Amino acid sequence: IPARAGGETGRFAVELSEMLRKEHPRLLATEADFARIKEAIHTDRQAFQLYAAVKARAEGILRESVSTYEIPDGLRLLATSRRVLERVETLAMAYRLDGDARFAGRAWQELKAAGEFPDWNPRHFLDTAEMTRAFAIGYDWLYDAWTDEQRAFLREAIIAKGLEPALAAYRGVAGDWGWWVRANHNWNLVVNGGIAMGALAIADEAPEIAEEVLLAGLDSLQHAIGRLAPDGGWDEGVGYWHYSISYLIPYLAALQTALGTDFGLAETPGIAESGTFPMYLTGPTDTTFNFADSGKGAVRAPELLWLARRFDRTEYVWWHLRAAGGSAATGSAGDLLWQPGAPDASGFDPKGLSFDRYFRAVEVAAFRSSWEDPDALFVAFKAGDNKANHSNLDLGTFVLDALGVRWAEDLGADDYNLPGYFGAERWNYYRNRPEGQNTLVINPSATPSQN
Repeated sequence: IPARAGGETGRFAVELSEMLRKEHPRLLATEADFARIKEAIHTDRQAFQLYAAVKARAEGILRESVSTYEIPDGLRLLATSRRVLERVETLAMAYRLDGDARFAGRAWQELKAAGEFPDWNPRHFLDTAEMTRAFAIGYDWLYDAWTDEQRAFLREAIIAKGLEPALAAYRGVAGDWGWWVRANHNWNLVVNGGIAMGALAIADEAPEIAEEVLLAGLDSLQHAIGRLAPDGGWDEGVGYWHYSISYLIPYLAALQTALGTDFGLAETPGIAESGTFPMYLTGPTDTTFNFADSGKGAVRAPELLWLARRFDRTEYVWWHLRAAGGSAATGSAGDLLWQPGAPDASGFDPKGLSFDRYFRAVEVAAFRSSWEDPDALFVAFKAGDNKANHSNLDLGTFVLDALGVRWAEDLGADDYNLPGYFGAERWNYYRNRPEGQNTLVINPSATPSQN
């Protein structure tokens, strides 16, 4: 965490203006980084395939309707925020690589529409954070494509609909929706990561609010980042590991590209090992041990490529390619960002990996007979803490794969919109109770059958 000057002032010891890279782009990639990606496209077959996938997706977005303000469940704008983010990142990447003005124009349509929303739904702050990241990327990566008026519009939206609501939460005056500041789970990493991107994007034009947001976010992050220790496990399960890491890693990467430092956050115990969590908890059926409220599909996380580059972990590249079915045809902007410069996994032999792993703080262990045989034996077993966020009453549960079949499976999450799903009714739903798990139930009754 950056040193402070004057204690109560809370300012960076070195002024933010002195640390900040002045030119755009500066989030996740610089002009030199995009030049290296362009070079890789011409010299590396996999990079070219990733580029082709991204450009094909950008062409598809040109034919899609612009996003609208939709809260179908009465609570979440999240689907819209994620759609805007995916579209803007894809279109901006395609524009940076081939300069096609159609992609910048379509990104503007998406941003203009979302910038005119009445708000970005701060009562469910994940929605606000993901939209702020979308606007940060759109502002930064497409900076040279915008007029002064367009830049002003995007800046004002980032501040009014993203940073100011976040500041209310950091200052403790946000009412009942600022609780995420002290949360120790995925919300903390996602919100702080998305909001920081917005602050870094406009830090030269709005230095005071950007500095306060960045400092408050770095403080807030300490409630959650340490939960990856000691060995990269995540007690909300593989699905929420993926969600958390998809914001934490870009947060660290953006600090580095924009300020020249991540303040040592990448050295937090557990981060270097975090790529092992989806690897070891995915069986030969390509189905995860989906305890808690996780889905069972194998996760595809481009952030593994950043981890591979940062910590020289070739196995992360190998696993990422395997999760993609060995193909770059479904590549994303994140793949293109971090594939060039990642270790070459073309000759990687997984026989050098251990077959078993025990994630200590999460209290999950996984065992397999092979990394390559689709008929291998695989079992993963869980103890853990029923108070962990998104937990089920599932201590003692397990999954079992053999002969290409998952014989003992986890039912996974139920519908989040069920009455009281995250409240008083949670332990009345079968999937969340021990009866809905592969574990023992002793003297069952209407009350929860585990503590």
